[in-house]
Amino acid sequence: MVARAAEQRSGSGVVYARGLKGVMDLARALGASPELVARRAGLDLALLTVPDALVPVTTYYQLQEAFLQQTGNPDFGLLSGRVSYMENAHLFLYLASASSTLRDWMNMLPSVASLLGDVGTIVVTRQRDRFALQWQPLRPPHPRRCLITDSLLSAAALEMDGYCLLPVKPLRVDLSYPRPQQLEGLHAAFFGAPLYFDQPVSALHYDRAALDYPQLHVSTRFYDGVSREFSTFFSDGASTSDPFSLGLHTAIRRQLPTGSCSIDSIAADMNVSRRTLQRRLKERDTNFQQLLQEVKASLARKYLEDRSLSIIEIAMLLGYGDPSSFSAAFKSWSGSTPSEYRRR
Repeated sequence: MVARAAEQRSGSGVVYARGLKGVMDLARALGASPELVARRAGLDLALLTVPDALVPVTTYYQLQEAFLQQTGNPDFGLLSGRVSYMENAHLFLYLASASSTLRDWMNMLPSVASLLGDVGTIVVTRQRDRFALQWQPLRPPHPRRCLITDSLLSAAALEMDGYCLLPVKPLRVDLSYPRPQQLEGLHAAFFGAPLYFDQPVSALHYDRAALDYPQLHVSTRFYDGVSREFSTFFSDGASTSDPFSLGLHTAIRRQLPTGSCSIDSIAADMNVSRRTLQRRLKERDTNFQQLLQEVKASLARKYLEDRSLSIIEIAMLLGYGDPSSFSAAFKSWSGSTPSEYRRR
């Protein structure tokens, strides 16, 4: 299998094979033959069982056509978005456990598209009383009915509503393709909002007030470990009764998935100056880079023990852009790759 870097240099792009297993199961449930679908798209089904295997993005687009032909179901994209939502639920629960509001959660959130591979991005745009999740594909969407657009938007809608203590429903849904001739109930069932077709860009629109809705961490077991985790990284004088140390660990944990965790961003998060943060870290016998690496290494080992998380998802939770960067960092910490550590 060609490595990600080589694929990106060639401009073709890749997707993660693990994201295709669920849609193959969906195709079978709808009466199609996964073997026939794979053969028509030139996909080796054995890749679906290889951790973090990569598939050319051209194969992914061919699969979409094969899914539609084999199932005869124009709502296959909407249904595959539901599959994606269910398969990644544990990842989004981890993120919810480190956030207080929907705004915090969204700032940490990897795009649902990035979990798939090189197909595009979902960009947040803001207006005075609303915000929107805009789907920006790397390739022009299908002019009639785009399964990928349906899949990404339906997954995003379910994820937005899945981890808040209050409902988060779109106010409107924009779709870049024309209104289907036979528009059945699935669109309304998935989105529960007015649909606008032939729009310049596909997007989900939300009330801006939802950004302050509380997250689900108070109801999950994941949050319980936060106060226990942090004590590993400080001297004996630190404990969960130390508000600064606990707040520092929580801020790092919250910012890691953004990929931009720095001493300045952490200081801003904690409303202290950079110099104050450095002084308080020195009082606790550590410095920021040392602490950051120790937090990453400890969380990496914890996440690797949870086999519901893939290497790809762990890399994203720790702020790495791709699994290879995470693997190189982890090997420098532990002397083994993440896959080797997990096998042991």
